Amino acid sequence: MPSPQYDVAILGSGLAGTTLAACLAQGGAKVLVVDAGTHPRFAIGESTIPYTSMMMRLVSERYNVPEVKWLTTFEAVQSKISTNSGVKRNFGFLYHREGARQNPLETNMFPIPKITHTENHFYRQDTDAWMLNVAIKYGAEVRQQTRIVDVDIDDDGVTVIPDHGDPVRVKFIVDASGHRSPLAEKFGLREEPSRLRHQSRSLFTHMIGVKRYEDTLPKGTHKNPSPWSEGTLHHMFEGGWMWVIPFDNHPLATSQLCSVGLNLDPRIHPTPDCTPEEEFRRFIAKYPDIAPQFEGAVATRDWVRTGRLQYSSKQTVGYRWCLTSHAAGFVDALFSRGLSNTMEIIHALGWRLLDAIKEDDFAVERFEYVQELEQGLLDFNDDLVANAYTSFGNWFLWNAWFRVWSLGQILATFEINRAYATYLDDRDPAGLARLERQAPDGAIPDYAPVRRLLKNVSTLVQEVQKGSLDPRDASEEILAQLRAADFVPPAFGLADPDNHWTDASTLKVLQTLRWAKTGAPDEIGDLVHDGLTLFLRKRFDKEEFKVTEELKHIAAYWPVVGQVIKRRSASAS
Repeated sequence: MPSPQYDVAILGSGLAGTTLAACLAQGGAKVLVVDAGTHPRFAIGESTIPYTSMMMRLVSERYNVPEVKWLTTFEAVQSKISTNSGVKRNFGFLYHREGARQNPLETNMFPIPKITHTENHFYRQDTDAWMLNVAIKYGAEVRQQTRIVDVDIDDDGVTVIPDHGDPVRVKFIVDASGHRSPLAEKFGLREEPSRLRHQSRSLFTHMIGVKRYEDTLPKGTHKNPSPWSEGTLHHMFEGGWMWVIPFDNHPLATSQLCSVGLNLDPRIHPTPDCTPEEEFRRFIAKYPDIAPQFEGAVATRDWVRTGRLQYSSKQTVGYRWCLTSHAAGFVDALFSRGLSNTMEIIHALGWRLLDAIKEDDFAVERFEYVQELEQGLLDFNDDLVANAYTSFGNWFLWNAWFRVWSLGQILATFEINRAYATYLDDRDPAGLARLERQAPDGAIPDYAPVRRLLKNVSTLVQEVQKGSLDPRDASEEILAQLRAADFVPPAFGLADPDNHWTDASTLKVLQTLRWAKTGAPDEIGDLVHDGLTLFLRKRFDKEEFKVTEELKHIAAYWPVVGQVIKRRSASAS
């Protein structure tokens, strides 16, 4: 066999494939990216969450690819990548009943804390094409419109066989191509049937003319702290949910588009005998406060309607190969975890692969953690989303499950904040071992009472799904467990069923800091304190910021911020 021409071949040039390619190429690897399609192109996975952005920051620093960090704030995306992307200041949730007006009391919102950063609605046509160019800048070679028809693996390397042109020899192959993974097909990796218990199908497109939800209602209907239109809006109902992700929701927007998708449990909402658009219009007509948002809205591309979305793989790592992200499996777009999982896998795979190339040792054992991570994340997301769909059948149960999701989101974000800040301090990858241990479980802290509560409430919701527990009783028990827990930050009001907005104001952040030092269990208190203080100290030290009255107020309660202000003032004078 001829010697390998490349160290790594990556199948797929979406954000997963190109971000990994840039990291590997910057690390000295010779990388080839192969894709059956071309850019620019449509892609789903448009909404970021704080954990995603922090993981991107960590990937950027660890692999010395500063462009990845430009994806982590709304301001950076607008100034450096694309003004076609939207702003995300909140996660909004509106509960609907068929044939009835939406009850303003049946709402939830999780605002993004202003003190940290602002999230994004990625216009993937632009962000993906831009990241492909970043990979090329660092030395990756790219072949678009090249479909892989076969892959042969032997002791000395991998032969990648395209539909046209000569075969290519590489040392290792990474499949980041998604559901139609050539490696999954080659090795028969898909589980039949899938082990995933969640079931949903989807209809989606991009539209113009979608109204701001708040403009379709009488003024003052909701008292939410952030406009619905400035975040990822979720309309929920029995058996499913709808996403509304606008790209035109800020003054500098250059796009008129809005991403719209309808995800349905086929056991409750079987596929009707009509076109996808007809199904969408018929469905929203059942909900008096959803339909007006789409009056006059027009699809700018053909609607896509899928069968069951969920799939899984019995194996994701082998000798000289790895499936990543959506090539390994998929659950549902709910809670916007797709990009988070992608960045987790890039972070874990990249350094292992660079070490293997350096040492010319591609033993499967080197990559076993990557498989553990991928399978763990798939199971974690399956549990999270399956339980959420069950909760959609009853407002009280959903209201309780929203708080469980919020708690996990908050604690996991503290974990990634702490890991990132610690790494910036010492640049020692060994300090990230704790994060790796927790990542397969959604980065939930390895603190027994936290894990126990999450397991208990999941069991309760599954009992509701089986019909052996009343959903109202389950919701009351979940809230009781949240109230009894000493690790739930009280300032966020997660245990109060009448508190519909997870308040992330500066005052609440300061109250949470005080609680971390005086009222929280030591392990959680240290996590919360470090997750806020270390990260913000690094941000204020490294990035430009204005000394506003709000910042002075923070400094009065938060010495580390006062110290940074003093240092900046001294250097300026």
